[in-house]
Amino acid sequence: MAMPVTRTTYRHGNVRVDAVNAASDAVSLHGAEALSLRRIADLIGVAHRTIYHHFANREALLDAVAERGFEKLGLELGAASNAAAFIAQYLTFSLGAPHLYALMMSRPHATMKFKPALQAAAHLSIAEAMRHFTKPDDSPQDRRRAVMRVLVLLHGSLSLYGSGILDQPSQAHFIAETQAMLGTGTMESP
Repeated sequence: MAMPVTRTTYRHGNVRVDAVNAASDAVSLHGAEALSLRRIADLIGVAHRTIYHHFANREALLDAVAERGFEKLGLELGAASNAAAFIAQYLTFSLGAPHLYALMMSRPHATMKFKPALQAAAHLSIAEAMRHFTKPDDSPQDRRRAVMRVLVLLHGSLSLYGSGILDQPSQAHFIAETQAMLGTGTMESP
């Protein structure tokens, strides 16, 4: 983790952006459990009370970090040219940033309607899943089910792989096996 900034004068700058940057780094290294507003304030060189001008509480800062994570994931999934590439991008992102992914998945979807920016960021991934796993003439219910099936299988496979239950010789094998489970590839890929 970065060393705290020594403050000698009033600090000008974008405290919100700096706080989200520092919090993103902290979450990536140590997980959301280790995040405190006081520590983030120290890292960016402001009084801890200053953070409260930009975030109501710790959860609001975590929401901002999750929002950034969903935006990044949505951008990466947007580059996927087909369903197999979507799966590979999703799993690669999640495996490469496990603490961030855990934070993103910890945000309660039921409360996102009260957090429009976070909801919009989370829906980027959903829109990409719809692009690859549904057909235009599917009913809204069928589209929802198709996307949920993919996301549930991806999240579940990540959980099983991360805990060692889904034993695979490599990350490439894990991705190929997940693609095969979702009907987009075969185990011959790696």
